[in-house]
Amino acid sequence: MIGIPATIDNDVYGTEETIGFDTAVNTAVEIIDKIRDTAISHERIFIVEVMGRKRGFLALEVGISVGAEVILIPENPIKLTDIVNLMEENAKKGKRAGIIVAAEGFGDTSKLAREMQGQTESEIRLSILGYAQRGGSPTARSRLLASLFAEKAVELIYQHQGNRAIGLQDGKIVSVELEKSAKNRKPLDLRLLEVAEMLAT
Repeated sequence: MIGIPATIDNDVYGTEETIGFDTAVNTAVEIIDKIRDTAISHERIFIVEVMGRKRGFLALEVGISVGAEVILIPENPIKLTDIVNLMEENAKKGKRAGIIVAAEGFGDTSKLAREMQGQTESEIRLSILGYAQRGGSPTARSRLLASLFAEKAVELIYQHQGNRAIGLQDGKIVSVELEKSAKNRKPLDLRLLEVAEMLAT
């Protein structure tokens, strides 16, 4: 058996990127760019929920790419008061609009929107992207990755190597033990949250 990682969550241990992740990121970015136009014109704060029930890889990369003011992921719990304070500080600087990108695994975004509305004068809106992130035409990046992963899988089969998982590491197509990939948790670089915060100010 040869495993090929294909999930928009990008949470498979042993590979830096999974098939479909780049497509999902680009799809979400395209939609959120349009939402930001509305947020700016109506001076509203939009909470945009993206997929990621257990991990925040998708929300983190999308959030950085769209310049979100706040990124909410399961790996980094944030109190409601901290979120409200941050958005109010932005308002004092003249930023009346804002984008909050939240992974679905962070919590109940509907409840978050209601609670934020009760603690701020800004208009809060919620947009759940849902399954739109999973559809559409694959990006060139996702197609290339799928082709390279498939080539490596066939190569391993010809070499009579089984129980391996294909992955991308340091720009190279590699394989790791399937059991190791299945049993280990892929680390998320939380330092990227600091980068996102710096870019949003």
